[in-house]
Amino acid sequence: MKYQKYIFKPIFFALLISFFSSCNNEIKFDKVKWDEQPDLVFTPPYRKKMLKDLTTNHKLVGLKYLEIISLLGAPNFQDSATASFGYDIIINYGSDVDPIYTKTLNFTISKDSVIISFKVNEWKK
Repeated sequence: MKYQKYIFKPIFFALLISFFSSCNNEIKFDKVKWDEQPDLVFTPPYRKKMLKDLTTNHKLVGLKYLEIISLLGAPNFQDSATASFGYDIIINYGSDVDPIYTKTLNFTISKDSVIISFKVNEWKK
């Protein structure tokens, strides 16, 4: 009986560690999954999981506007007054018609249509 008790603990901890490591919510950027949008979902489901890989492992600053569009598809919003555009990452409506939380990836472009910066913005009601 004593030996079973000592064997059980390491196996339990090994299973626990493997479970939590498999729960990693990050995946590599994939253009097809970035645009994937099932019915009745307001934002594509994989964008949140790909955001870190996209912003850390892909050169975004210095690309031309059309190169970003080719990579990420049409933006969800544009603002010509601030020379910016962006993509919805998360929109949480809660139980209301108005969003209670949003996360977006915003790009700023130069007069020559070159990406000069990007920023992840979060807003909470």
